Amino acid sequence: MDGTRTRLVESALRLLREEGLDAVTLRAVGDLAGLSRTAPYRHFADKTALLAALAVRVITDLSAHVAAAVLAAETPRDRLRAFYLSYVEYAVAHPEEYRLVFASEFVVGHHPDLETAIDQVMTALDMEGPWEGPVPKARVMALFSTAHGLAELAVAGQFSHKGIGYSDVVDVLVNPGER
Repeated sequence: MDGTRTRLVESALRLLREEGLDAVTLRAVGDLAGLSRTAPYRHFADKTALLAALAVRVITDLSAHVAAAVLAAETPRDRLRAFYLSYVEYAVAHPEEYRLVFASEFVVGHHPDLETAIDQVMTALDMEGPWEGPVPKARVMALFSTAHGLAELAVAGQFSHKGIGYSDVVDVLVNPGER
């Protein structure tokens, strides 16, 4: 990414964090970046293209957060637990960013950079777990789907509303026979 484009994406991230998704407009991003209001249009076709670039940035942060947690764990079960917990922790700490990544505006096939970033996360999930042999794609999708569901429920406050922590649910997933 060139310097101006990077500045625009970083400005968009700042607006998203401070004011929410509705505040992220091409004009507002240009203003915050200290550029003309038309500068963003030289780098992004429209707001959706800007948001897709921002989503790639968020996926990169999410991946780094999850990878650090997983790499710090020692056993396969601990890595699986670290994966789930770190994924949900990121979503809870950054709900606007997390929701952006999975926004319905990003139709499959229209944002190749975002799809590549998500595919890289999926590849990174090809971690050793409490199962035998390599991880089939279906298992990776099951892990990702479960983590995404946990994150959505945690962000919505469903676990706290029921008087449990998401870590309790993760423990059931990682050690199903022990709860």
